[in-house]
Amino acid sequence: MADMTDPLEGFRLITPLRARYAECDLQGIVFNAQYLAFADVGLTEYMRALMVEQTGSAERDMLHGFIGHFGGDNWVRHADVDFRAPGKADDLLDIAVRITRFGRTSYTLLCHILRGEELLNVITLTYVWFDPATEQVAPISQKFIDAVSEFEVIRPERAVVST
Repeated sequence: MADMTDPLEGFRLITPLRARYAECDLQGIVFNAQYLAFADVGLTEYMRALMVEQTGSAERDMLHGFIGHFGGDNWVRHADVDFRAPGKADDLLDIAVRITRFGRTSYTLLCHILRGEELLNVITLTYVWFDPATEQVAPISQKFIDAVSEFEVIRPERAVVST
């Protein structure tokens, strides 16, 4: 990523977010852990945009609409945060997210957090797919994989999975 010229290249979903006072320390610097919450906002907006693309609207209760439409949901399994520069109170940030890879029961989400053209954080999250009825990890819904693959600017890679 050191040679990256445009940190927004390849991202279809970019949502703005303002760093609020409560998310910062006494020096006005965004708390480190807050970046994961920002990435979660990005994922929520990604799922909302995916639902609009799939169904024409994001239901008032988007979470249950998502679960009903795709037949599952996701949990974070692993998070990796690469801090590049600090965000500050009242900064207007852009949260850019895209799904980069699918496995059998997991997928990877890449999140870039920017202030203007400055890349502040690169966050990589691994999610596992689960069945809400049993709360057990399950294979990712093919309907979800297809929807994401159609939605993305850069098609997510598929892991070679032996069954």
